[in-house]
Amino acid sequence: MKRKFWGRLVAPVVAALSVAALAQPADAAIRIAWRPTVLPLPSGGGTGVLTGSDGKGEYTGTFDVNGVQTVVSWRNGQPVVRGVPSGYEAALAADENPSGVVAGTVHDYDTFISRAFTLDATGFHIREVPAGYDYVYGVAINARGDLLGRATQFGSGGAEATVLWRADGSAPVLIPKTPDTYYARDLDEDGTILFDSGNRSALWKDGVLRYLSPEPSLQAWGSAIRNGVVVGTAIRGGVEQAVRWSSATSPWVALAGGGRALSVNKAGLTAGLVPNPSGPVIVGNAIVWRTTTPGEVRAPSGYSTFEAKVAADDGSLAGYAANSPSDSYGVPVVWRLTP
Repeated sequence: MKRKFWGRLVAPVVAALSVAALAQPADAAIRIAWRPTVLPLPSGGGTGVLTGSDGKGEYTGTFDVNGVQTVVSWRNGQPVVRGVPSGYEAALAADENPSGVVAGTVHDYDTFISRAFTLDATGFHIREVPAGYDYVYGVAINARGDLLGRATQFGSGGAEATVLWRADGSAPVLIPKTPDTYYARDLDEDGTILFDSGNRSALWKDGVLRYLSPEPSLQAWGSAIRNGVVVGTAIRGGVEQAVRWSSATSPWVALAGGGRALSVNKAGLTAGLVPNPSGPVIVGNAIVWRTTTPGEVRAPSGYSTFEAKVAADDGSLAGYAANSPSDSYGVPVVWRLTP
């Protein structure tokens, strides 16, 4: 349910992208539009980004509130500051499931402690660091409450592992880092973990590893998984293309007009980014697809940069808007489909 992290990199465009590859389809003018609403900030609130939704109208993210990075949720369009648990200096939200349980990471910068957490109506619940590791980050949470994390040791070259805390309360599952389980990206509803594996991606479930359908001479990896559907990015000749796998064994399908796909909901609605051939950034602003049909994501008035990080189960999108292409945070924005 989580989406892959991508910074809005400031760098020369890696390849000369053809006008044909980047042009919008001929029917762009009649695409259905997702229209933006900039949400109000809490008192003392600054910039941040929405990273999760319960799919029922609640949106959650990490925002600067009085100089502290904290979890903030919006309910009925109004901000609710969820705070930071005692003993920590920051709380960063990564995901939210349909029950409104938030997953993320708390930090104490003085002691270099980082712990995965879940947050529900009763408060924060901090997970213990697995034996042999020094800190653990919360990555994603699925509908039944399984929590995905990444554990590491201090220092360069320290051991790393993926951690799966199952909702049934059983002992956490540790998956050591290997070339095949290099970096955990997301968690599906059935407990399948999406991994980056170098230039491709793999799916792990109950100890069994499967690769996403490969293609020769191509880098391709997934950013998010939901109900077996994986969305992500392929690169050929230095050009990024948003892609979709309908299953692990199916070949990927290009998502028209997109450079990267970031998030997918239970119905297959996908949020992503368009390529940007004219500026210093590799990617441009938000785009959306209904399965593989592209739609338009409108710019919030007064903002030039906008990214939809979340495709929520109610068909809305959530993310942020800013005025610099290098920003990966800004004001909270929700987009809704309006005929």
